[in-house]
Order: sequence, then structure tokens, then C-alpha cells
Amino acid sequence: MPYELKHVFASLPQMERGVAKVIGGDPKGNNFLYTNGKCVIIRNIENPAIADIYTEHAHTVTVAKYAPSGYYIASGDASGRIRIWDTTQKEHLLKYEYTPLSGKVKDIAWTEDSKRIAAVGDGREKFGAVFLWDSGSSVGELSGHAKLINSVDIKQTRPYRLALASDDTCGSFFEGPPFKFKFTMREHSQFVNCVRFSPDGNRFVTAGADGQMFLYDGKDGNLISTLGGEKAHKGGIYAISWSPDSSQLISASGDKTVKLWDVGAETAVTTFNLGSDVTDQQLGCLWQNEHLLTISLSGYINYLDKNNPDRTIRTVKGHSKSIQCVTVHKKDGRPHIYSGSHDGHINILFTHSGQ
Repeated sequence: MPYELKHVFASLPQMERGVAKVIGGDPKGNNFLYTNGKCVIIRNIENPAIADIYTEHAHTVTVAKYAPSGYYIASGDASGRIRIWDTTQKEHLLKYEYTPLSGKVKDIAWTEDSKRIAAVGDGREKFGAVFLWDSGSSVGELSGHAKLINSVDIKQTRPYRLALASDDTCGSFFEGPPFKFKFTMREHSQFVNCVRFSPDGNRFVTAGADGQMFLYDGKDGNLISTLGGEKAHKGGIYAISWSPDSSQLISASGDKTVKLWDVGAETAVTTFNLGSDVTDQQLGCLWQNEHLLTISLSGYINYLDKNNPDRTIRTVKGHSKSIQCVTVHKKDGRPHIYSGSHDGHINILFTHSGQ
């Protein structure tokens, strides 16, 4: 009798203190993506118990992003390799593979026509590359930074613009394609962790380890304002994500809060308090349709409630490191799965009777 896969119990994202975790959003609105070890985890956003796992990378995967078409995912790993693979087939067939960087890939961005990819991170001779997805041919040069680049985003409306955020405390602005360096943004005083364009392309925001966020014009890159005045958060800001209508955004911070901003008014309208422990630091976020997701340093995935900022709608828990032991115990005729992992967690999974 052949064995048949019934369920995938997905791991949590693997987290590192002080390092942002990128959550990839599905343009079709169904799923979200993150990485753990050599795997890319795809989870249903309505029911995160439904999961799929991509396991073809030879090195630790650091970031994964859907193409705007929704048909492909580009994932980057610690060796600088980018794999572009199919989302529609169960086998996730590899379409193309490139090695644009010589070190860890930190972030990936696609143009809205799903034809060009920008990849940034660490490297010896360069910290970023932008290329055609089907040939690997360069479509510009991502220069102007002296240290590793943490974040990249591309304006999703024409004319295309590209922005970078780097450990050298600067951001940079490019026009293209082919993408050409225009100028450096020097407003931050510490590492710049994240840059994101609004969906309508009119504006973009940078967020940094200095707890500040700056709002810029999406077309010419000119500074518009400072969000939240001198300090948007008490701690470093690791991630930002815009609302689908481009009027609001959320920011995730090491101060263990997430803030919801009215960009037009330049003020925070809601503050979500996610706890008081070190592991409650917020290192990633995603705004997809009506869902607001954040990732804590513990790896827990939080579904935020705009109407009740002090309680989450749902917190997805699990293991973030290798599972060392598993046992099954029946109680009241119902099987319970107990699992223990390298991070010191013991989880109990309830299964339906007979499964």
C-alpha cells in the first residue's frame, strides 16, 4: 500500500536578532511566503494550516518573492544564487537559475511586468544586480553603496524607478530601465533596513535602525516628510508594508510594537503592542488585502486586529529549528502528536480522530 501525504505541518520562519525577515505576499491574495533553513514555506493566508514547502536550494534560503503575475517565485540564498520556479504545479519546476551576487541575498524585487528582477545583499565586488528574468542579462548597474544592501523595491507603475537601503546609512534612487544611479539619500543616521514603494507608485518610504521613517516622492525621489517626527519608533524599524490603496502602511520595530500610519496625515493612528519579552521584537510585516501579518523574533506569526490593537486575531506557533523527537499519544480516543525541537519548544498537535 503506497504512502500518501496527508498534511504538511509547516515550520515557523527562522529568525535572528537584529535581522529583518522579508514576508513575500501573493499578488492573487491567497498565500504568503517566508524562509527557514534551505526551505521556502508557502502558507495559505486564510488558513495557515494549509502549507507547501519548496526544498530545492543547496544553501540557506534568505528571501522569496512572488512575481507580480503570481505564476513564479524567485528565491535567493546565502551563496548569492537566485532560483525562479513555478507556483502552479505541485512539483514547482525550476524555470531559471542565476548567481548575481557572491554573498547572501537579502531582498528581491520584480518589475510589474514580471520580466526584470533586482537582487541585493552582500558580495565582494558588488552588492546588487538587476537583470532580465529569462536570460540573466543585466539591465542596469546598482552602484553607489559601500556596504551590503538590505532592501530593494521597484515602482510598480511606469516610468520605472528603483530604490535601495543599505548598511552604509544611506539609501539610493535609480531611474530606468536600464537602471541608472541618480542620487544618494542621506537622511538616516544608522543602518537603513527597508525601502518600499506604495502600490500606486506615487511615494516610497525608508525605515532604519535609528527608529526613523522618511517619505519620498515615487517619481523624482525628493524628500516629502519625516513620518512620526523625530522618532517613528523607540527602537529600530525592520520592515514596512503598504495598504493596497496606498493610503496607509504598517511598520514593525524592535521596540516590540507595530504601528499603523495614515500617510497623508503623517501620523500613527494605531499602535499594536505585541508583548514585553525580547522575543516579541517585530522583525517583519505584510499587509495583504485585509490581513495584517507580523513576525516576532520568536518566529510567531501574528495576525493583527485593527479594532483591538492589544490582542491578535490569531498567533501561528510551531517550531523554528530542527525537530529532535516526535511521539504520538492517544487520549480519549483522539491522537495527539508531541514534538520537541532544538529551540527548546515542545508542541502538541491535535489531529482529527481516524487520521
